[in-house]
Amino acid sequence: MTRLLLILCLLSAAPGHALAQPLAYPASPQAQFRQRLDAQLPLAAAFTDDDGRRVSLGAFFGARPVVLVLGYYHCPNLCSTLLDGVLETLAGAGLPPRAYRVLGVSIDPTENAAIAARKKASYAPLVAHGGGELHLLTGSAPQIADLARSAGFEYGYDEAARQYAHAAGFIVATPDGRISHYFMGVRFDPRDVRLALVDASAGRIGSPVDRLLLLCSHYAPATGRYSAAAMALVRAVCLAVLAGLVLWMWRPAGRRKA
Repeated sequence: MTRLLLILCLLSAAPGHALAQPLAYPASPQAQFRQRLDAQLPLAAAFTDDDGRRVSLGAFFGARPVVLVLGYYHCPNLCSTLLDGVLETLAGAGLPPRAYRVLGVSIDPTENAAIAARKKASYAPLVAHGGGELHLLTGSAPQIADLARSAGFEYGYDEAARQYAHAAGFIVATPDGRISHYFMGVRFDPRDVRLALVDASAGRIGSPVDRLLLLCSHYAPATGRYSAAAMALVRAVCLAVLAGLVLWMWRPAGRRKA
């Protein structure tokens, strides 16, 4: 078992193009979630829904908890994987069809209702399977920035690469628009999400969760792998594991000699 761990760590720590395909630019260090539990979302902010209607954010609140996902619809990296994970998890949560709403908001002010409608249509099978309710919104830069700031969602745009860097995850909000829970990553436990929605429906606020820095700009969908920056972190962890294993094997030998 020890030898197997050593081999796996050495393989993941080894350089080479087979393990990672670097993207064109590094992720912004400001791209992350800053958890702001119990913060009020800007319900008066105006957006455009996927039918082209001008609506307030508050139109989607009031009766049930809301799953809020921030990203953008033509994202070439992690955003689609994230929303897939959210919808699949909700389908497995075992909640009644109208127990919650899923609300996606684009952080790209150049996207419009037509783009949102096409994206929504691509998720129709997942939404039908889960029995939920999905709405995709677009908006102007000030409204997007206000919502992102309230949610603690930080992101950056690279002009040369024409991509946004942002952390992966979503928010569960209470029916009156307060942040109840954060979920980080792209795959989630249906039971945890179910309990978070039950809490939020009752107006309860959860606890901070461990931060997971999974950046959209680090993921290469063409290869299904992460960029050199992400792989460097994996290699660092593997080196730490190797050092621990060496220490673990050395200490008993030292005691026998004594």
